[in-house]
Amino acid sequence: MKTATLLLKRSTPAIVLSLLIGFGAIVAAPCVFGQTAELSLADILIALRSKKATLPERNKILTDAVMQRGITFSLTPEIEKELEATGADTGLVDSIRKKSVMVKTSAVVNKPVETKPNPVPVSTPPPADFNFYMNRAMTNSRNGDLDAALVDFGKAIEMKPESANAYLGRGKANLNKKALELALSDLSKAIELDPKLAVAFATRGDIYERKGDVTKAKEDYKKALDLDPNVEPAKTSMAKITAEEMKAQKEADDARKAAELAAAKEAAKPPEFIDLGQLYSTEAVKLVTPSYSPVAVHAGIQGKVKVEVMIDAEGNVTSAKAVDGHQFLRLDAEEAARRSKFKPAMFNGVAIKAKGFIIYNFTTGK
Repeated sequence: MKTATLLLKRSTPAIVLSLLIGFGAIVAAPCVFGQTAELSLADILIALRSKKATLPERNKILTDAVMQRGITFSLTPEIEKELEATGADTGLVDSIRKKSVMVKTSAVVNKPVETKPNPVPVSTPPPADFNFYMNRAMTNSRNGDLDAALVDFGKAIEMKPESANAYLGRGKANLNKKALELALSDLSKAIELDPKLAVAFATRGDIYERKGDVTKAKEDYKKALDLDPNVEPAKTSMAKITAEEMKAQKEADDARKAAELAAAKEAAKPPEFIDLGQLYSTEAVKLVTPSYSPVAVHAGIQGKVKVEVMIDAEGNVTSAKAVDGHQFLRLDAEEAARRSKFKPAMFNGVAIKAKGFIIYNFTTGK
């Protein structure tokens, strides 16, 4: 306990004390015989991930602890990469490298053999394997430390690239970080490795839905439910999409029916007038024959005159205008047309205005 007391007194103020308490045996705990315990790789990695102090403070405390107490492992490129990925700075890595050299050097020095009646076995932490990284990644993911989870899922995938669950876990972590493209890639790989992984289809469906691709989302939700009808996220999302589609379909049907009704009403609405074309005596109540001017007869002027007429709803000619024929014959033709009367034009049983034209044929009979 004296060793622990001295170390605490030399440490930084309250934040360091809190960190030492958080680390437990990592920085200040003595071993059975009062000697300072060396730091293992697991000790350093756990301490780097602690939230008891800032990362620079954790690096400083660990650097001092490594230099004072030593380490139980040798630094390799793989371990150095893992340390840096976990947050170790250059100072901490250098201190570990120095102690690692000392460990290697001391291994070849001939030391006097000491015989101890009851040697205390040294407990060495098991080497990090696939399960270690997977378990730690899942724990970090549940605790909301997504960055740390992604690092560990990546380590697990490096060790076991055929693991669909590792890709599934990393895909979910990327989804929670809203990195949709990375999540989509991981989930697709998980499905490729294990086409019966229902939760992977359900999660990928969620990604497609967030990206606005409802068709692909429905396909994945359906596949998930085919594999496992109890996948709750897929059931809920599928029900929501179905309800939204039914609502949209109903709105489309209502809009179509409203348009058809409006078109029908518009079709039933009588037009301003009907164009009757050429008018014959059969449509006339009274068809007046035009007078033939003696001057025109004497001059031998003859031929057809076309008169356009407007007819009111009662069949009366409201206007007459000659548009073709000899000028000497037009006034007589217009006068005859204005004095004529026709049967009312009908539309759906309603009398309406009409227009048409009358052809008068002037001939001397010679």
